[in-house]
This record gives sequence, C-alpha cells and structure tokens, in this order.
Amino acid sequence: MRLSGKTALVTGSSSGIGRAIALRFAREGADVVINGRDERKIASVVKDAQASGGRALGIRANVGDLGECRTMIERTQSEFGHLDILVCNAGVFHHTPFLKLSEEEWDEVLTIDLKGIFNCVRAAVAQMVDRKWGRIIAVTATSGVVAPPQMAHIAAAKTGAHGLIKSIAAEFASSGVTANVIAPGLVDTPILGNFSEQALQEFARRVPIGRIGRPEEIAEAALYFASEDAAYVTGQVLNMSGGAVIANG
Repeated sequence: MRLSGKTALVTGSSSGIGRAIALRFAREGADVVINGRDERKIASVVKDAQASGGRALGIRANVGDLGECRTMIERTQSEFGHLDILVCNAGVFHHTPFLKLSEEEWDEVLTIDLKGIFNCVRAAVAQMVDRKWGRIIAVTATSGVVAPPQMAHIAAAKTGAHGLIKSIAAEFASSGVTANVIAPGLVDTPILGNFSEQALQEFARRVPIGRIGRPEEIAEAALYFASEDAAYVTGQVLNMSGGAVIANG
C-alpha cells in the first residue's frame, strides 16, 4: 500500500484519466477527493473508490475559480486533516482552426487548462510546505510538446503548464514538495466520442506501439510520481504517447 496514510485530490476525476488515477490511488491506500462538475458522475466514482476499502469525498468545483479551489482544499483538510497529493487533471479539449478560434474559446481553455493548475497549486502548496512533504502532478497532453495545428489554444495552455510546473518544482524542492508532469498522447476516454472509428484507426496507425493508450497506464505513472519511489524526481515532463511524439513530432 504505497499511499497508505496519504490524502490525494484529483481534479477532473469524475471520468477518464482522472477517474483511473483516483481509483488507483484508492487501491494503494490513499484517501481520495473526487472533483468534477457532474455530481452524479462524482458520486459514482466516490462509490467505486470506497469499494476499495478507503475513504472518499466528492467535491463539485470549477478549477478555473480560485475561490472555489480554496474552498475545495479547505473541505479536504477539514475531512481528512491534510492534503498530500494534488493531481491537476481537469481540462477541456477543442480542435479549432486558428482563424475560427474565438476569444471566448481561447479564454475557456486557458482558464481551465492553465489557470486551473495555478489556482489549485496556489490553494494547496502552503500546507504541503508546512508538512515538509507533497506531490504535485499535472496531467497535460503531448500538444504541449509538439504543438499540433488547429490546437493553438490547447498547445499554449499545455506548454504554459509545463513551464509553471517546472518553476514550482524548482521553488519548492527544498521543502520536500515535488512537481511533475504527465503528457499523454491519445488515450481511450469519453472524449474520443468526438472522433469517428475511421479517425481513431488512423490515429492508432500513427502510434509506433500500434494502439491508443489506456487510462490505467497513465494512472500507473501518476502513482509513481505520487509515491516515495519518486522522491528524487521533480520538474520532469513524462511523454506517454506510445512513441507518437518521436515518430510524428
């Protein structure tokens, strides 16, 4: 039980990668906080996490709002006493040509995908510093590494997130707090419902490993970064794309 006695908050964990991470942490003994915007989905993941034998709390909050993030952290501390692991996974996805990209869409993506990380870390890191132990993990995307066309807003947010996490890693390393990034390629989550089967097959053909990733694989990487095994690792961006960045970047 690598996370026994730890409390983890995973944003955007009502489905997809965030759900897989929260449930993996629960199986390793962590108390977990499930965050999202759909209360029904949140409740379902809380139930699944509790089935692992641990404690779980669901909190509906918008990570783009600093006040809501502070309230979420305060509730976590009130319920479990402390927060040890913060996984910033919440994000939105749009595939939009630059000349059709509206200011509203740009602001939405930057607010959730970049400012949301700032908000959560800003609300949580001080108590990690006080306890001399903490793990911050941001789940971004390979679009922050290779910057594909028609995704300028996504690429800007993810690249910014990488810089933000690296700076946080440098600033708080001496306080026992590490900060790292997982940058997945295409992963089998509900967001793939936006693509046709033909498009998904084409994406898979571009991946040297020959398939799309699984949420559980991302969760294993998050578990590593959250554990004592990664105590000497900080400021890193882990590309998990089945080799797609190397082959197509």
